[in-house]
Amino acid sequence: MLVLAIAHAALAVFAALAGAFADGGDVWSRLLLILLHPLCAAALLLLVLLPRAGIATVLAIAALLVVNVGADLYTALTIWQGGLRGDWWLPAIFAVIPAIGIVYALTVARMQPQPD
Repeated sequence: MLVLAIAHAALAVFAALAGAFADGGDVWSRLLLILLHPLCAAALLLLVLLPRAGIATVLAIAALLVVNVGADLYTALTIWQGGLRGDWWLPAIFAVIPAIGIVYALTVARMQPQPD
């Protein structure tokens, strides 16, 4: 999972840099590229590097990853339907590692010790 988290962070940083200087796109896609992707990549790295994080932290990261996957899939669908210009598969690719991260976060949350 560490390799996936690092790869996702590198991809998110590169896309944020490219998205900040690219022409076109609406506010939604810019916020997705410049704010949400790097934030979720950092959260996923935090989750992987701190496997004994509290249950609230793990669930907050899982919720953030759900928002990321939902936003990427919504953007992919909007592009596919012609509402935005671009390649639909690019935001779909950005959803893959966070989707795996959701499963990982829920697994980590399930392994947390339960209070008596």
